[in-house]
Amino acid sequence: MEVKRVNINDLAPGMLIADNVYNSANQLIVPRDVVLTDKAITRMRFHSISSARVYFSDESSDNSSASTPPKDNREASFFEKLRETDEFVAFNKDFEKSIPIFEKKLNAMLKGNSEPDNDTLIGIVDDMFYSCRTGIQLFNLLHCMRNFDDVTFSHSINVSLICGVLATWLNRSKTEVELLMQCGIYHDIGKLMIPKAVLDKPGKLSPEEFALIKTHTTQGYNILKERKLPREVKLAAMMHHERCDGSGYPMRLKGNQIEECAKILAIADVYEAMTSPRIYRKALCPFEVIRLFEIDGLSLFDPVYLLPFMENISQSYVGNMVKLSDDSIGQIIFINKLSYSRPIIKMANGEYVDLSKESGRSIVAIL
Repeated sequence: MEVKRVNINDLAPGMLIADNVYNSANQLIVPRDVVLTDKAITRMRFHSISSARVYFSDESSDNSSASTPPKDNREASFFEKLRETDEFVAFNKDFEKSIPIFEKKLNAMLKGNSEPDNDTLIGIVDDMFYSCRTGIQLFNLLHCMRNFDDVTFSHSINVSLICGVLATWLNRSKTEVELLMQCGIYHDIGKLMIPKAVLDKPGKLSPEEFALIKTHTTQGYNILKERKLPREVKLAAMMHHERCDGSGYPMRLKGNQIEECAKILAIADVYEAMTSPRIYRKALCPFEVIRLFEIDGLSLFDPVYLLPFMENISQSYVGNMVKLSDDSIGQIIFINKLSYSRPIIKMANGEYVDLSKESGRSIVAIL
């Protein structure tokens, strides 16, 4: 069999891994000779792995469909219905209007070496944030909006809003909520210094290109360090890819070496990325994201912030109908505190199923 290196975007369930896959801390993520699943692919993305070596048979090596991801037919009808509401239409309109303003203001700051128009930017995010009745309503609206061409600006707005929700779940003051939303606004500003041909490259990044993208953290800090912004905002731009186990970048900081705002921002940043659609799948269901955080997140992110984040998201869906991985339908009745992603479900036939005791089934969609 032939072995080829395949970009993460082109990996698909059913492919056979040819070599062990390690993260930047030399931890084994996927062992060789394992057949890939959606879970394994998402786990690799979670650890910022850009490619893997895969076996191809002689018959499939010249067949382009061998690396074409299968269609994901799972559909969260809850979100389809939400897109038809007046609330979503108004929120989406405000969001669309905000992106060119963000682009103009941030680029003007870079080109003119001027102070940021912080009042305008935080005002835009504030208006969207406080237009929502609850944090989970805001999350649901964001899940419905994933079709913007310039992901740098839309991603920054999304992360800013998620930071605001997480801050409220942590019982922070309004001043602290707005500070964290500022961190979200500016955290990826360094990406404006990376050529779009590299940022938007559809194929595999070279080692040099990947190293260039990773410089957005230090470039972002350098852009912000002399600006009239809070110290926490500047450090969050530098540290939002650091991880508590020391596997992050650019300085491989650990635990308490990482600024608190950067720790909180990192959770929002990863959640937003994981719930955005990819070539091989649609946006992940919140319970799938929680499951992945449970598998790897507690060593990478500070549990002081991650656990309330997972608990609040999961508790918000008690009473909702869900679809399980075996296509059965049920209602979430109770959240298991030791396994947020695996609640107790009341099935259509009246049976109660504790997913924490069943390894073969999981929630794949909210209905």
